[in-house]
Amino acid sequence: MSGTVKTYGLQKGLPKKVDSICPECGKVIEAEYYDKDGKVYAKKTCPEHGEFDSLIWSDTAMYLKAEEYAVDGIGIEDPSDPAKDVTIKIGDRDVKLNTSTILANVDLTNRCNMTCPICFAEANSSGYVYEPDYETIVKMLEMLRSQKPTKCPAVQFSGGEPTIHPRFFDIIKKAKELGFSQIQVASNGLSFRDIEFCKKAVEAHLHTIYLSFDGVTDDVYIQARARKMFHVKKQVLENLRSLPKHPSVVLVPTVVKGMNDKQLGDIVKFAFENSDIVRGVNFQPVAFTGRITAEELERGRFTIPDLVKGFNEQTGWTRDEDWFGVPSVAAVSNFASQVMGKNKVTFTVHPHCGIATYLYKGDDGKVTPITRFIDVHKFMAGIEELTKKVEKKRFKFTKKLTAIKAIKIFENCIIESELPEGMTKDDLMKLLKSLFLDDSKETLAKFSWKMMFIGGMHFQDSYNYDIGRVSHCGIHYATPDMRVIPFCAYNSGPEYRKEIESKYSIPLDEWKAQHKKEAKDLEDALIVPEDQKPDQ
Repeated sequence: MSGTVKTYGLQKGLPKKVDSICPECGKVIEAEYYDKDGKVYAKKTCPEHGEFDSLIWSDTAMYLKAEEYAVDGIGIEDPSDPAKDVTIKIGDRDVKLNTSTILANVDLTNRCNMTCPICFAEANSSGYVYEPDYETIVKMLEMLRSQKPTKCPAVQFSGGEPTIHPRFFDIIKKAKELGFSQIQVASNGLSFRDIEFCKKAVEAHLHTIYLSFDGVTDDVYIQARARKMFHVKKQVLENLRSLPKHPSVVLVPTVVKGMNDKQLGDIVKFAFENSDIVRGVNFQPVAFTGRITAEELERGRFTIPDLVKGFNEQTGWTRDEDWFGVPSVAAVSNFASQVMGKNKVTFTVHPHCGIATYLYKGDDGKVTPITRFIDVHKFMAGIEELTKKVEKKRFKFTKKLTAIKAIKIFENCIIESELPEGMTKDDLMKLLKSLFLDDSKETLAKFSWKMMFIGGMHFQDSYNYDIGRVSHCGIHYATPDMRVIPFCAYNSGPEYRKEIESKYSIPLDEWKAQHKKEAKDLEDALIVPEDQKPDQ
């Protein structure tokens, strides 16, 4: 198979066979996905390490529903040869990337001002420092913006703790200059306790802070981060709130069964209480690294349906049918490409990577999923049909006429009797007309104060690894050798992180000798302040 490019088309239904890997040796082996007692399992056998039978999704019906809007993507052109597609090596095969880069992760450093027990990327534990210089990072960003057929629209700076990179603000400014429409940072929040740091982030045009946020009580943080952190998170929000202009915040809880899975509803309630700053919550069920017994895996696995059902039960706001897989918006992005007259990123990610919904809080305080007052299925069908007509009659449909037709489709999908308190049909129509015809961000911002995105993204590990999922990943890491690598391949499975960081890192002791001041500052930062120490 070596040298032959493998293209993974979408497989739907059960049972089915997929290419996976052995959790012990990493060799590519076949796995059979099947239903057992209403849950989806994957059984695979390695000739050397035996059989593995792992839980994939804890609800088969939800697993199959997620496939409803799944579509194949077109991938990324190889910049050295447009006739070829970008591929990634997994085991003994070259795998085509089916999905363009929707969001790029750029690791600025693996240094961190915390040492969290559940983290997979941190210099003190690895023994080396990975920290690309400014010039290298600029080249990585330029590579992302030169991708074809669609430029990467969004970048998230990650780590380690990216805010401690010595040229953090210069990097943000450069991303703005290069035209990224979304510039994000994944942070533990410690740097943003400094109001001057917040002001500089605003000046540099940082759009969004993906704030690590594991719960609303300190016992959770003590387990996950070995220190109290809830008051730190609140201080970050207060700092941002004090500024006339500020980045928005998405709360990112790493969900671990038995640690914070009972706080799903409380986390979102906290988000609504701070909805002038917080725009969404993106739950991330923990992925397992290293060896683990079958019993430990079964006991600890927290899947996307567990997230949905836990949230439903804890809030009473949602039902299973209110949640949709990420590819459900592919029809809208396809339509946008037609209206704008140029290629836009299409959300052709694998249907089992994530799930999401939008919640609206009415004037009476009642929270309602958007799916209750908008017929999503009817809207998707209408937009898909309109897109086909536009494709066939490209020269007869002006952008404005196409937008007007889309607005009419939306109007016919509003369930007026279910609208939340304080919302009218006119409100929704004004919003849509503004977005399609005027492109008013002010209108969207006003509306989104009461609207909250709730999502769940379950990254793979070696036990639930599906190479087809990797090929349909839309979250890619950019690397110093100008490659893009899917998130799950970078952090698990063949784990490209080790390859990249070993190639572009220096030993920790050597780095400390060369950067004495930064090393001393980091050592001081790792000293847990009194107000963050666990109670004795």
